[in-house]
Amino acid sequence: MRQFVAVAEELHFGRAALRLNMAQPPLSQAIRRLEISLGVDLFNRTKRNVELSSAGQAFLIEARRTLLQADVARKMAQNAATETPEVRVSFIGPALYQVLPEILVQFRAAAPHIHARLFEVATPIQIPSILSGDYHVGFITHGFVHSGCESRLVERSRFVAAVPANSSIGGRKSISLTELAEHPFIMPPRKFAEQSETMNLFKNVGVVPRIAQEASQTNTTLSLVSAGLGCSLVMATAALQTIRNVTFLWVEDDLPHALWEMGMAWHPNHVSPETRRFLDVADAYLAENPQLLDAETYRSWL
Repeated sequence: MRQFVAVAEELHFGRAALRLNMAQPPLSQAIRRLEISLGVDLFNRTKRNVELSSAGQAFLIEARRTLLQADVARKMAQNAATETPEVRVSFIGPALYQVLPEILVQFRAAAPHIHARLFEVATPIQIPSILSGDYHVGFITHGFVHSGCESRLVERSRFVAAVPANSSIGGRKSISLTELAEHPFIMPPRKFAEQSETMNLFKNVGVVPRIAQEASQTNTTLSLVSAGLGCSLVMATAALQTIRNVTFLWVEDDLPHALWEMGMAWHPNHVSPETRRFLDVADAYLAENPQLLDAETYRSWL
């Protein structure tokens, strides 16, 4: 199957052989034996081209799934053989403002024998790693497309403006999006911008911000704001942090549905006993703290 996937992705037996570090004739023979065993032609071959047949296209989807599951089985067996049981938790920076540290404290008390390994990773990179079993639980930007994962909403807040405290607007208590758009703005990278609620907020009031910098992590964004390189929109929970030369302003526009949300995601097929213990602890913490989903909770912080 790995050989078939290589040929299907390269659509060239020579390049696929190089990728697999093998000679081309044995690769061609292996693919032919596979076709014979299946009773179908997986490729349409000419002297110049190799193309997937309709049967090959269907088989490619299932072959990739099979190989992914084989990798998961291998990783789970290796993890089970380690001396110290662990749960690998990926997270976005804002998870550290409130939710994740509290869950980790309770998890350590409830399961001191399980090691929680932490990885700060952007949401678009977390998703395939959760699907493959590299991370057991991920704290992600809620609403991001993650087919195959299960998820739970863990935090909700409004957006606030993060501005340099020593700027012309640093002494304000609030600001409109129209006025904010006139200042240099720090935005998520363009490849993420279309999925960014930030851009949608400006679209709702009919303005486009003057993008001066790009940053994929909220902590990086706040560091750029601190350096006076621009302003940004961040979740209100960021106001829990004390950051040099950064002040947070309430957004004046009436956008009741413009909310930042964080979710906790996992793959149901990769839930080990350690992962289940972590999810149970997280669920208990969230049940005890319903205010985490009340977006108005954070207004008093500003």
